Amino acid sequence: MRVVHVASEVTPFAQSGGLADVLGGLPPALAQAGVEVGVMLPLYRGVEAKITAAGATLDSGTPISITVGPHVFAGSLRTARLRNVTFGFVDCAPLYDRPGGIYGPTAVSDWTDNHLRFAVLGKAALEHGAKLVGGVFPDVLHVHDWQASPAAVYARIARAPCAIVATIHNLAFRGIFHKSVMTEVGFPWAKFNHRDLEFHDQVSFLKGAMAAADVVTAVSPSYAHEILTPAFGEALDGFLRNDIKRIVGIVNGIDVDRWDPETDAALPAPFSAASLENKALCRSALAAELRLDLEPQQPLIAVISRMTAQKGLDLVGDIVPLLHRLDAKLVVLGSGEPEYEARFRWLAEVFGAQVAVAIGFDINLSRRIYAGSDLFLMPSRFEPCGLGQLYAMRYGAIPIVNSVGGLRDTVVDVGSGRGLKKNAKAGASIGTGFAFAPASAPALLGALERAVGCFRDQDIFTAIRRSAMARDSSWTVSAEQYLDLYRSLRT
Repeated sequence: MRVVHVASEVTPFAQSGGLADVLGGLPPALAQAGVEVGVMLPLYRGVEAKITAAGATLDSGTPISITVGPHVFAGSLRTARLRNVTFGFVDCAPLYDRPGGIYGPTAVSDWTDNHLRFAVLGKAALEHGAKLVGGVFPDVLHVHDWQASPAAVYARIARAPCAIVATIHNLAFRGIFHKSVMTEVGFPWAKFNHRDLEFHDQVSFLKGAMAAADVVTAVSPSYAHEILTPAFGEALDGFLRNDIKRIVGIVNGIDVDRWDPETDAALPAPFSAASLENKALCRSALAAELRLDLEPQQPLIAVISRMTAQKGLDLVGDIVPLLHRLDAKLVVLGSGEPEYEARFRWLAEVFGAQVAVAIGFDINLSRRIYAGSDLFLMPSRFEPCGLGQLYAMRYGAIPIVNSVGGLRDTVVDVGSGRGLKKNAKAGASIGTGFAFAPASAPALLGALERAVGCFRDQDIFTAIRRSAMARDSSWTVSAEQYLDLYRSLRT
């Protein structure tokens, strides 16, 4: 089995969000299961140093020429081998060697030629992806989100001898451009129709990939059902219901070797579900680092998130003035839309005794927050899968989540009442977190009150913590599901 993945970001080389974590975890898990795996991505500025830092070697490359529409781009395909996966980097300086972010000059702006940048990535994957898997055309071309979608469209136009899988990591990002890009990237105008690339008289790269794919996957079973409804379908629900024959939901995993509180060098002290004593040391060290006065009976609540409406950060802001009633403290790490950044800076100034805020993203600080916090908020209005709750459970921070998408699929509500106490004392099966609905401040506050009540009962909270830490969030199960899917496309 030969599989080539196409993506715009892959950890540890380039990252702006959870997509990179998935591409950093799934391909090695597939390789461990016996698949020959390649991953195609751009060589952005600074990536070469990250390849070296990861312990891999980037070769000098093979010259390539990529034609998209009327444009011809000269560059090279450079490869590196890491964790039994061959990574192919499209080295085209005019497109990828730029200051700023992966997708734009800033976190909230786009490069005006993104249609060309990712069309070139897709064409390179189609024409040169075989070099990543032994020189033989792959059995499966697996594209991720809109940036990789042109690869699927080009493959279908060329009638490539492979199965095509398109994964939706977040349907809100559909890769929408003016219809003139049909000519710019060399898509035939015959595909500008409501069953293919056309989207309200514009072009949607993601829609084109879904139309081209043999199967569409979503990153959780619940999200696979939700996107068929007007509430979550992003104006594509009708297309998904009527024109896509097969949609499969497979929940994401995490790299449990890189995310392990027993071995994480970023933590002040290691701990495990069997030995939780040092969790308290991580908690006190985090409070000291963030200059929060924290008493033993006060739960430390964490948020690590992009600051957007999707993530429900406005709901978190709404409950901050009520934290004193719960005798709880809050730490927030994240960045995003300027209005949310400004609001949380203001909240940290006004409610400094209860709240610490760090704007930006620091991977080591995020690890210390997971390890040092007691509760972890994810009040997302929609969440295709979510990785934060998986990291939180791995580090013994109990998630409080809106019951949508992957949050519903991965967090088991502990319930309440006498049964919870009885099960905790007896060592019986117990849940892994607290769920609420709908996405509102009162519902979030109600779940938080339940969680704080459990925190103050040592027997119950220790049982919940151990249950959450015992959850198998590795890529092993998910990779096997993808492998079964690939096999089904070969028959």
